Amino acid sequence: MVANNLIEVYSLMFAWGMYGAIWDILTGSGIALVPFIVAIISNFADSYTAGNDADDVIRDLEFRVVAIVLVLILCVIPYKGWGVSLSAVKYDIAVNDCNPPPNTQGDGDNTGTSLDDRFSSMGGGLEIHKPVAWSFITFISSAITNTAIKSMQCVNNYEFLLMRMSNITVQNDVLRERLGDFYEQCYLLAQSRYKAIGGTVPANVTEQDDIDWVGSRIFLNTVDEYYSHEEAFMEDMERYGFSRQQAIRDSDAARTRGAHPYCKEVWLGEEGPGVVNEALGLRQLILEDIPEDDAGDVLEDWMDWGYRVVSPVNLTDTVKQDLFIKTILQAEAANLQSRTELDMSGTLDTDRAWGKAIYDLVVGGTGAALGVREFLQASTIRQLMKIAGPIVLALMQMVVIMASPIVMVLGNFRFTAFTALAITYFSLEFINAIWAASYWMDNNLLAYYVSEARWFDNPANSAILTAVTGMSTVFLPVIWLAIIGYAGSGMVRGMGAMGVGGGTPLGSQAFSGRFKRPKKNNGK
Repeated sequence: MVANNLIEVYSLMFAWGMYGAIWDILTGSGIALVPFIVAIISNFADSYTAGNDADDVIRDLEFRVVAIVLVLILCVIPYKGWGVSLSAVKYDIAVNDCNPPPNTQGDGDNTGTSLDDRFSSMGGGLEIHKPVAWSFITFISSAITNTAIKSMQCVNNYEFLLMRMSNITVQNDVLRERLGDFYEQCYLLAQSRYKAIGGTVPANVTEQDDIDWVGSRIFLNTVDEYYSHEEAFMEDMERYGFSRQQAIRDSDAARTRGAHPYCKEVWLGEEGPGVVNEALGLRQLILEDIPEDDAGDVLEDWMDWGYRVVSPVNLTDTVKQDLFIKTILQAEAANLQSRTELDMSGTLDTDRAWGKAIYDLVVGGTGAALGVREFLQASTIRQLMKIAGPIVLALMQMVVIMASPIVMVLGNFRFTAFTALAITYFSLEFINAIWAASYWMDNNLLAYYVSEARWFDNPANSAILTAVTGMSTVFLPVIWLAIIGYAGSGMVRGMGAMGVGGGTPLGSQAFSGRFKRPKKNNGK
């Protein structure tokens, strides 16, 4: 079986299990015989109105019954000769992600996810059976969709990676407190000096994408200024593993006891001659605090390919790590809770004084960080829509399958009724391919606009990407459904006009009328 997501493996099994149960109810209650009764009564009524003789009546009835029986055998009654259990399902999920998850192929009862436990009841003897025609329809629909997706070029799933990054929090309480201290004692001082002296910007960085966060390269690398200024140090840091170095550190020599490292050392880590156990800097501690998630090591993915969303060229590992730290700190600074016991469970309102203060606690800067957070929140929403969309489609297809036996009975087992159901199922299935094409384009556009702006802070780019993704996610499927609805309805009408599955199954009345024998006139 071909699936577009892991939920579909279980939703299809559930749907066909319900199909069999509903069909059993219809046959057991006798409701499934109603179309035969309708066919017999309408046949006699039509023949009586048309004045047909007995031979024509029997002929029309034969065609109607044969047509119903054929539709029943091929399109309605589950074929018991071929059963499928969850363990026998071999799923193959087509993705155009250049870094697909490991569980895109495998057995239905062993997806390698927690879904195996959630749906374990399906593995306890549940066996499904499909009608012959439905087996063909589900296979051809999935095959066309799967082939279309696999024929697309792959693209890095930047939106999913950004969503993962936006959910990262600094989990260590001590580290959060130290970040707050560093902001107050180092970053604010450096920012104030930068504004006061009109600092110069190195050639390899721009002011816009650097001084708006605590790990600024300008603040770190300018000699004898900012984080290396004689007044830029933090007191009594021996409790965090820093060593007293009065021979080479003026801030220590000016005091009788304790370690007072400069801000650069606090961020990058302690170094110097005679240091036995060098204390780790905040930068390294943040990197070590990053947890793995269900998709793996988010930092490793960023280092391998994720950084390309902000830069089309290769970067050094140090720059990649700095971009990563800056992104996660600016994406959700509210997660670095205030050292006061303010409730941060709600949405952070940056217009309020206390909210702005807490937000600036780590991020700092002039409001550009708000653009980062909003950009990544919008990206998260877009990615969630793309994750939820295929799941909703799978549920819609489940409803189509479950409703099929009832629809066929109400449709008097006409072939046109089955055709309408098949077209509906296929049209929903192929939306996955349309979304895959949209996904491919969205991630390429995301990389283009962000890398051109060199960061996430451009509100215009965020608005463009949100609008394009939102419209493509919603309107492209709508356009597809409108096209397939128009073509499908025309096909069904054409089949009815040709006498295939119309008002009289397989056109029995038209057929018998065309070859009707002339009435005898008894020699008159």
